[in-house]
Amino acid sequence: MENYLAGSFDVKDYLSPSYINLNNPKYIEIDGIYYASLLVVNYVREQNDLIFQNIIDTDENIYISIYYEKQDTYKVIKDLTYNIGNVGVDLEKIGKARQDYEIASFTYNDAKYIRKELQINNEELLFIYTYITTFSRDKKELDNKINKIEGMLSSRGMQSKKAYFRQEQALKTCLPFMINDNDVKDVTKRNILTNSLQATYPFLSSSIFDENGIFIGTNIYNNSLMFIDKYDKNKYKNSNICVFGTSGSGKSYFTKLMILRNSLLGLEQYVIDPDREYDNLAKELKATIIKIGPSSENYINIFDIREESLEDEQKGYLSTKINKIIGFFNLIFGTFDEKDRAILEEKIIKMYESKGITFDDNSLYKNGKFKTADDMPTLVDLYNELEGNMKIKLKPFVEGSLSFFAKKTNVKLDNRTIIADIYELGEDNIKYGLFLFVELFWDKIKRDRNIHKSIYLDEIWQLIGVTSNKEVASFIYKIFKTIRKYGGSAVAITQDVSDLFSLENGTYGRSILNNSEIKVFFNLEEENIRILEKNLSISEKEKVEMNSLRRGECIMFVGKEHVLTKIESAEFEKEIIGGGKN
Repeated sequence: MENYLAGSFDVKDYLSPSYINLNNPKYIEIDGIYYASLLVVNYVREQNDLIFQNIIDTDENIYISIYYEKQDTYKVIKDLTYNIGNVGVDLEKIGKARQDYEIASFTYNDAKYIRKELQINNEELLFIYTYITTFSRDKKELDNKINKIEGMLSSRGMQSKKAYFRQEQALKTCLPFMINDNDVKDVTKRNILTNSLQATYPFLSSSIFDENGIFIGTNIYNNSLMFIDKYDKNKYKNSNICVFGTSGSGKSYFTKLMILRNSLLGLEQYVIDPDREYDNLAKELKATIIKIGPSSENYINIFDIREESLEDEQKGYLSTKINKIIGFFNLIFGTFDEKDRAILEEKIIKMYESKGITFDDNSLYKNGKFKTADDMPTLVDLYNELEGNMKIKLKPFVEGSLSFFAKKTNVKLDNRTIIADIYELGEDNIKYGLFLFVELFWDKIKRDRNIHKSIYLDEIWQLIGVTSNKEVASFIYKIFKTIRKYGGSAVAITQDVSDLFSLENGTYGRSILNNSEIKVFFNLEEENIRILEKNLSISEKEKVEMNSLRRGECIMFVGKEHVLTKIESAEFEKEIIGGGKN
């Protein structure tokens, strides 16, 4: 019996419909779905735009099929020359008083123009045939759709006819059979020169569907799904993302969605949370939350040297560490002159020497193992080495309200997802926490090039804006420029666009922007849009859209694609993430 059944059905039988009803001239019914088609029979004579744009961008379910047939240029010129001669003689005979003189004259001039283009400008003549099919489970809805599409075609200068009594032939043209039946072909045939083909270009809808991507949302114009794989090296120059938007526009909700969905792919993710809004997400993902602040019992030591901070063949643990943390002390002491920097470096080197750590990398190993956090110096050790104004400025970090920065690291950092909560630091001190965790996460990102990972930098303007300095901004820029080679992605998030471009005439903000292949713009104020316009190519239409986007809507610049997008989420995702205030 099994052999009999296997021999009775093939792939064609599984794909074929149960029934097809061809009895009605207005539509075809296939398995309870009604299909109706339109034949495009004429086009506006001159067109400077893409004529099918509004049809392809519509959210209606449609099939559109366009056929082109190249003609023999020699034969076309021969026929045109013959007709031009005949029509020219007729024009002389009939005189301008005849009613059909204008029509004949029109045809005569058209023929001369086409011949000239073929002979002089190396154009070619083609025939174009266009068919559009839509479908619905409801006959009344089908009528409404057909009428709507007819109106849209008319608005672009195209005439169409309903394919009455030819629905089967019209539907076949839109199926992958390459059948252009003569019953509809003769009605829709129109000529076109190669130079005009660009106006019929059909692949104009900005839609992104990366095979291994995560779901982002839907294209607002045509409701197509958006899937982006930011780690696709063949498609994108880097995996970095910039997210801009005013408070309440949806940028933080978007970021949380990305973290949640990326976690399903097993990514390592490191998040800096200045507003304590990732707690619910962290619990769901069983993430590690590290809280730094006066009431916290979590500590991270800025002087920790980690084994992963250098790759296998690299050397110079101590020199690499010093170059990085000089930026941290720039934030505390202000910009150094060369003398002050030399003094500070000398004191840092002496401090490490007191713990047996020198420029010899072997000094970082004890009993064959890399030294732990307990073997590292702290800010207390540096404080004891300093004198004068530097010591005074460091005092709050050792004996005052910020003394938690002077503790040894006491947290485990082996989780795939780590949330750095710096909410308690307040606006004035948040930059210290930002730098502390960026430096920590950068070391972890470099640990294994074969693992995909992401670092999310909320309020990034604090590190590359006017409140920062060149040393820190250069460190952040280096991350965005080189993170790709470590399998990583840096995500910059901010609502303060003006501050982002305030340091060094916007040099670092512009560098971050240019080194982010994906840019996401939620609702922005006009002032911020003007700043972005100076640093990015934005059309007039996009500027208007940025200022009028609703919550959860954004314009995504993904490589060369610019897509107006609505961020979509399931109910269970909303419950996990919560509303959020950004």
